[in-house]
Amino acid sequence: MLINENEFIPFLAKCGALKFGSFVTKSGRVSPYFVNMGTVCSGEGLSLLASSYAKIFKEYFAEKADNLFGPAYKGIPLCAATSAALYKEHGINVSFTYNRKEAKDHGEGGVLIGDVYQEKRNIVIIEDVITAGTSIEDTMRIMSIIPNAKVVGLIVAMDRKEKLGDGKSALQQVKEKYNIEAYSIASIDNVLKFAPEEYKESIERYRLEWGVEN
Repeated sequence: MLINENEFIPFLAKCGALKFGSFVTKSGRVSPYFVNMGTVCSGEGLSLLASSYAKIFKEYFAEKADNLFGPAYKGIPLCAATSAALYKEHGINVSFTYNRKEAKDHGEGGVLIGDVYQEKRNIVIIEDVITAGTSIEDTMRIMSIIPNAKVVGLIVAMDRKEKLGDGKSALQQVKEKYNIEAYSIASIDNVLKFAPEEYKESIERYRLEWGVEN
């Protein structure tokens, strides 16, 4: 089920997860492309996406981590599917965890579901897209109050590689601030390479204006 880097962007476009046009981001920037992994909603699509995450995990975290954390909501199916792909395709057995937006006050209670870290875990966060890093900050706040949780890495499907206030990208900031490894399956560079011809000029202008250097 693995797909290579030359297939990943066309795969996202086919699923409707990657769109081209004119989109206003949370930062107020007008972007010529938009990524929404929530549209990957078929068994085939989720399997292919999970295989791509699993490939990155195997390469960089196989000996370093034993848990995947998927922030609610989009990270929930991603972490579960990636855990399954790791076992099926690579023989790597890791637990997975995700959170509720609000704590449950009945039944099992709490904000975590799955592996609730009763034992020490080295965790890799599974995210869809990183632009400003807001979601990562929220996740790190959750993890900071859990005694047995240690975040060692982050994998995102798409790194927009946009510079923030200090001139660095969100992925660069996360790596430096939390001293963790962080990797992406694809970035704006891949988007530019495989974008339809009519959008390449606008994407290149956007990258020149807002992008960080590699």
